[in-house]
Amino acid sequence: MNDPEKSPNEIPADSGWEGEIGRLEIVPAERVRIWRDSFLRLHVEVEGEKEHVDVKPAAVFPISGAADYISFLDGDDREVLLLGCPERLDRESLEVLKEELGRAYFVPKITYIYTIEDAHGAARWEVETDRGYRVFDIRDREGVRVLRGTRVLLQDADGNRFEIEDMAKLDERSRRLLDRET
Repeated sequence: MNDPEKSPNEIPADSGWEGEIGRLEIVPAERVRIWRDSFLRLHVEVEGEKEHVDVKPAAVFPISGAADYISFLDGDDREVLLLGCPERLDRESLEVLKEELGRAYFVPKITYIYTIEDAHGAARWEVETDRGYRVFDIRDREGVRVLRGTRVLLQDADGNRFEIEDMAKLDERSRRLLDRET
């Protein structure tokens, strides 16, 4: 599809995802080091090149996991680095990255559903999560998304996210309650 004689900048704008990837400079993980300084600012450095300070990581496709890339954004939310294959980072860098992504994508996992009741046009969910007991409202069915048949993502009326990793692993009562909402 891509002409090997063309540089990435010469790929036509309408060539879709492959064209976009061709325009980006993806830095291999083996050349990247990530750490926090004493002020807890995140640093990312490309070996022999530039160091970026006070950046935040963002998964490129956080819900679907369709691509294995992490984008690093500056204070103005501009991309300063695109990291490929983050699992290849050195142990310390990978640990810091996982902690940062865990903060950015904090999503409690629902392990049990006590009740789902109608409450003034919204569904009030009372659940147990891996982070404890929670009660939240979901305004409409668009707040409940089933992915890959068994994974469920929920977004409550306040924008908080919750996840059911696998509907089949819920107890029977929780599954029956969930079936009414999906």
